[in-house]
Amino acid sequence: MRNARYIIVFFVVCLMLASVAQAGAVRVFKPMEEGVSDMELRRRALNEGFALAVLDDAKLMLPGTMDEVRTELFKEYMQTHAKPYIQGYKVLSSESMEGGLILSLDVRVNKPTLREGLKKMGLFATTQAPQSAAVTWPDTLNEESMAQLQGLITLTGLQLEQDVLPSFSIEPGPEKTFKGRLESDKREWVAINKDMAAVWFSLWGQYFTRSEVPRYGASVQKLSVSGWFSPDAALEFDRVLHAWDSAVQDVQLVELDMQPTGVGGTWEVRLLNGDRLDMLLKSYLPQRGLSYQLAEETEK
Repeated sequence: MRNARYIIVFFVVCLMLASVAQAGAVRVFKPMEEGVSDMELRRRALNEGFALAVLDDAKLMLPGTMDEVRTELFKEYMQTHAKPYIQGYKVLSSESMEGGLILSLDVRVNKPTLREGLKKMGLFATTQAPQSAAVTWPDTLNEESMAQLQGLITLTGLQLEQDVLPSFSIEPGPEKTFKGRLESDKREWVAINKDMAAVWFSLWGQYFTRSEVPRYGASVQKLSVSGWFSPDAALEFDRVLHAWDSAVQDVQLVELDMQPTGVGGTWEVRLLNGDRLDMLLKSYLPQRGLSYQLAEETEK
């Protein structure tokens, strides 16, 4: 029995190496613009479709909500920065008309990668409460760059104050680059890039993912489920549990073993919405003859 348990656990670990991705359908209309080719219009529609798919998943993952302005800024940012989060897509339909192009897509978003991206952007923290920070820039910053900087401040959820930490500063760098510096109470980071957004999120990503960063009030829970007839059924539930982004995050299968009543599994999850998780568990497990327990874990 002990050997069988080790074999099951090894099998699970191998399967868990694969990224979790699920498809989501989005529909985009791009109006025709003078001087824009059909190929360019299609490219823009694809990018907007990717941005919408990422936005849909982000809304489910985040512990708070973004207002309309931040939502639009997020979508605009993702139109040029969504590709790291896209595992694949399928064009469901494409309809050209006199006024533009309607494109329907089935987009597969890499959820674990997106979750880490949202943490680095600071959105897991600042959708619950703004982050106080000082931000400085030179008077020589042109109007376009100033508008971009203001958009990044709003998207990240910063509440600007003077003489506080963290403190961010930006200035022109060599060869038409931007040089940014971020100082916290313990560390300082520097980045240089031609893309201001790359400088911004490179530095703020260091701040929001530092080891001492709070975990945004989400408690770690241990979920134990028993009563499966086979490991395959338990692994199917693991896939389902990963998809419940509106209720839990950081889902980790820690044990799968044979019990007298069948196969049992234990997961550690970070709770986002306890009521929603309870509703999902009750709608999924009892009708399959399964029982479960949920208890708070000591934070690691």
